[in-house]
Amino acid sequence: MNATSHVVEVSAENFQAEVVDKSKQVPVLLEFYADAAEPSQQLAPVLRRLADEYKGKFLLARVDIQHNQQLVQQLGVRTLPTIKIIFQGQMADNLEGPQTDERLREILDQLTMSPMERIREQLDLLLAAGDRAQAIAMLQQIIAEEPKNYVLHTELCDLLIMENRADEARQILAAIPSDSEGIDKPKNRLEFIAARESLDSLEELSSQAAAGDMQARMDHAIALIVDDQIETALSVLLEMLKQDREWQDQEARKTMIKVFDLLGKGNEMATAYRRKMFTFLH
Repeated sequence: MNATSHVVEVSAENFQAEVVDKSKQVPVLLEFYADAAEPSQQLAPVLRRLADEYKGKFLLARVDIQHNQQLVQQLGVRTLPTIKIIFQGQMADNLEGPQTDERLREILDQLTMSPMERIREQLDLLLAAGDRAQAIAMLQQIIAEEPKNYVLHTELCDLLIMENRADEARQILAAIPSDSEGIDKPKNRLEFIAARESLDSLEELSSQAAAGDMQARMDHAIALIVDDQIETALSVLLEMLKQDREWQDQEARKTMIKVFDLLGKGNEMATAYRRKMFTFLH
């Protein structure tokens, strides 16, 4: 679709069909404008660019105030530019005056978030607050309502493992499809924990790694991962990669990729070290 399919001119005649009805599927940004008004001239291209970029996740409905005084009065428009956001047939927000691109994106991202993205955001808030138990409880409740949403199962498994409830996680993993999205994350965590069990203390491993032996350094990295010292572990693995990229069939590189899976998509640390790894390898 091109940008114009996400932009519509609105009047009193088509308001019900283009704004109220369509807002039941996607958010509608109702832009009140006047071609001759400078604030409108500044905001209009920003809104059109966003409509193109979001590709139908919201509808931009434009109201020319000079030809739609009835709508202006009914909706209490007092200044230009004014954006009224309609969602599910209700007024979700009212923005008066100039708006930054960042502010508009923040609002749109909240409104256009998928159910899974909303769950992810709630989880991130709980985990950032250190409330892993509440995050687990939330996932268990949602899974009870959506038992075939296997992404939630894999996320739950990972949290259970971090709470030393690995046996529960293994039972869940055994019961869901082996190709479930995100399943590598808890599996990799279990693999690291199993490898850690036969190793020495972190202090002893650090001392052994200082001697430069590659296996000792790998053991040290695994212990750091299990101890949640992820950035230090990635630093160790990157140095191993630089010293001998082919060691044990590129074990350092493979381990880094598993750590990236643990950190999840969009994680800043994973992105930074993935870039460093790519730069070195290429």
